[in-house]
Amino acid sequence: MSQLDILLQHRQALLLAEMAALLHDMGKCSDEHIINQASDKLQGLSYKYKTAQSHRLPASPTDISLLGETVSLEDLIEKGMPKIISDSNNPWLLRVLGRCHSAAHIEKELSDRDTATKQPKDDTRLSTAYGIEGNAVKGLTALLDTLPFNNLTNRASFFPEAKKAFSQSLADTRRPINEVTLADWSEVVAALYKSALAGALLGIKPDPDDLHWRLLRVNFDVLALYAKAVKIADLLAYQNAVEEACAKIKQLVEEEYPLGNEIYRDTSGIYFTFPDFDLPADLAHAIRSIADNVEPELAPRIAVTIGDGKTAQEQLRSILGKARRAAAEDLKQPFDAANFDPNWRKLWRDVNSEKKWEVCPVCRLRPMEEHGEVCDHCKGRRKSRQGTWLTDPSRTIWMGEIADHNDRVALLVGKFGLEDWLSGNLVQTMLVKAEQNNPAGCIPKNPSPARLRRVWETCQRFWEETVQQGILGPRPCRHRKLIAAEKTGWNPSLYNGKVNDKPLDLFWQPEHNAFLTVSNLQAAGELENGAIVALEDPDTKRKTQFQIQGIREASAPFSQYPPFLSLHASPDQFLAFVPAAEALKIVQEIAKQYERQFGKVRNRLPLALGLIYFERKMPLLAVMDAARQMLNVPLGEEEWALAQDTAGGHMQFENGVTWKVRTTMGDGSTPDEWYPYYFITQADAAKHPRRFQLRKEGDGDLQKVGAVDVRFADRWLVHVNDLKQRDRVSVTPSRFDFIYLDAAARRFEIDYAKSGRRPAQPTRPYYLEDLDRFDEVWGLFSKLTRTQQKQILQTIETARAHWFGRDENRASVCDPIFCQFVKDTLANAQWGWKDIPEEHRNQLVTAGVRGELTDLAELHLEILKEENVKE
Repeated sequence: MSQLDILLQHRQALLLAEMAALLHDMGKCSDEHIINQASDKLQGLSYKYKTAQSHRLPASPTDISLLGETVSLEDLIEKGMPKIISDSNNPWLLRVLGRCHSAAHIEKELSDRDTATKQPKDDTRLSTAYGIEGNAVKGLTALLDTLPFNNLTNRASFFPEAKKAFSQSLADTRRPINEVTLADWSEVVAALYKSALAGALLGIKPDPDDLHWRLLRVNFDVLALYAKAVKIADLLAYQNAVEEACAKIKQLVEEEYPLGNEIYRDTSGIYFTFPDFDLPADLAHAIRSIADNVEPELAPRIAVTIGDGKTAQEQLRSILGKARRAAAEDLKQPFDAANFDPNWRKLWRDVNSEKKWEVCPVCRLRPMEEHGEVCDHCKGRRKSRQGTWLTDPSRTIWMGEIADHNDRVALLVGKFGLEDWLSGNLVQTMLVKAEQNNPAGCIPKNPSPARLRRVWETCQRFWEETVQQGILGPRPCRHRKLIAAEKTGWNPSLYNGKVNDKPLDLFWQPEHNAFLTVSNLQAAGELENGAIVALEDPDTKRKTQFQIQGIREASAPFSQYPPFLSLHASPDQFLAFVPAAEALKIVQEIAKQYERQFGKVRNRLPLALGLIYFERKMPLLAVMDAARQMLNVPLGEEEWALAQDTAGGHMQFENGVTWKVRTTMGDGSTPDEWYPYYFITQADAAKHPRRFQLRKEGDGDLQKVGAVDVRFADRWLVHVNDLKQRDRVSVTPSRFDFIYLDAAARRFEIDYAKSGRRPAQPTRPYYLEDLDRFDEVWGLFSKLTRTQQKQILQTIETARAHWFGRDENRASVCDPIFCQFVKDTLANAQWGWKDIPEEHRNQLVTAGVRGELTDLAELHLEILKEENVKE
């Protein structure tokens, strides 16, 4: 019997054991538990969360039989605690659940006697991983009431409902360990327990204290696949292929052969908990077969990663970061030996020798008839995406519908600098316990699996809920129209057209005997009966035309759509197509939300945002290649000096950047002693009352907190409100950049050097904080006529090129003579220079010296074609 057959034989027992682990702390999902743990707990109240909700369990099945032991579901939930790990009188199944609880747990950095940071019963709040608390938690018991306990054996039904309820509950109610949800905690316990039991069935059954885990990773180069797309239908087909492959692999690993659970997913692939043994060949074959059946171009890299360290805790802290680094290295090559399928060669060997063939421009692998558009396989994918759209037209797949009134689109790219968080290093820059003037008494947060999950999950929710649903989703929908033609019998497909020499894309709908508009009607202008529409046949490329015979509103579900298309949302990266005219405002809204939700750690969790503007007809592969380059922007540390003492979280840096850091918790009154800390670079950290030091391996137990990477070892962190004027702190700044692809070759300008800046444009990328300053600068510069603007910018940039050449070292920015030249040029423009406040004049001069005025003119005048500038 193969290893997979053994797992299949015990499948039901493994899945029921997983549910027991998921529910082992379900009693915390109740209002009674919140009250029982509150600082103002009612006298006489007694609530035992381990047993209080057991009455909800189904009458059957109640027993789990595995490895020669039989344990009831109720006993697993009530007794599977760390205190029984070493008690050999208890069944191994119970003791292992206690061990998994301990491994996933935040490891009681606060003892049960630490009650000072308990929250009141009517104002107990859940925090994000980065110290931002929401509203008071209410209605937990009602959430528990909704769970279908009688359907416990139906994992596909019960698991999502439990996750939904537990995600609103707290694993611990005390600050600052109120950031881990019951879902984060319980799901990690369930994943570790399932992997431990699967390993035992396959021969790895150590003493519970000696348990270890690994990670199974299945990696795809998602962005490389997207970059092959020629049309948006190609891109969406690849997106669907990745999602379908991940879903089927997830079902294989989690349910069909229960080995572990998904713990992370991003543009590099999907990651699962895994028993402590090497990758079985039959499992690798099964995973590869799934990927090949979905889309052979996925070329998965399948491997098992072992964490660094001796103990399970040490390994679990570092294993995800290590697995992601290994995946990045593997994906540097488009294929590995395991992905060289002989069927690729067979495709070329079996073609009709009487015809001429060339490589398909999309997949770049399959044969295509000479002078064709794409191979049959890629053509089928496009048809499939069109069919999907017809069943759900509320989500556009047409670039013309996303374009603005100038027929331009922007690809929004976002990136969090998560690497050092997922490795656990920066988790330890937040405290569990702070003591003034006693660094040894400060306890950093432990990068446990549950906490690491909360770290990336907070970023994932930012992209999905804040950006996708909160910023892009509510934007006004656009409407479609039906246009009647004097001719009928058109093919039901996309037609690129023009009316009055303006773009008008159409899709023939036989059921209405009319064309449906699938482009922005603002770009087409006013449509009138009798107008002539010129079309290009999508198959023959033959030109044709028709006369509009009638115009009416399209009926549901084709009547309207939101003008954006989200391509990818993972914890570390985000991509979406948006109208070019709205893109800058969208970025500004995202930046504001980032400041609100991540402000306490913005100095060490940077966000990079970029906009790639392009004409709707720009080849998509150039756009996606530009996106890959822009996502490669380095997010490195810089040293910033304080211009004044910090008070109330208000920070003024000598470089002109201003931050307002929130220094209280969600109730507005509890001081935040745990999150807003800054790496200080000078030696005299001792003058700051609230400070602590990260430690390297070998520096002692450190309250069971893991050692940090050598890059962070022995560095001091100081609370934001203790920073003084001229203190120098290390900041990893957030970035913003943009480019206009007026030609495909422009994408090669996005070439960030080791310094993190573009050699040809050394002021790029900007700080994200520059967005507000740019608004002010452009508002001032817009008072000039367009002619004056062009003359000033031409004078400045001609002088820069003449004096400094390409200026790759930014010599012009520091040159006092050039600075005076820019100031004189602006002052001599005859526009009331002396009436402008000195602070604003300095802003204009600085922007001119840095080349930012030229960039802003390109953005507002050339790209966005704003018309509110005086001629």
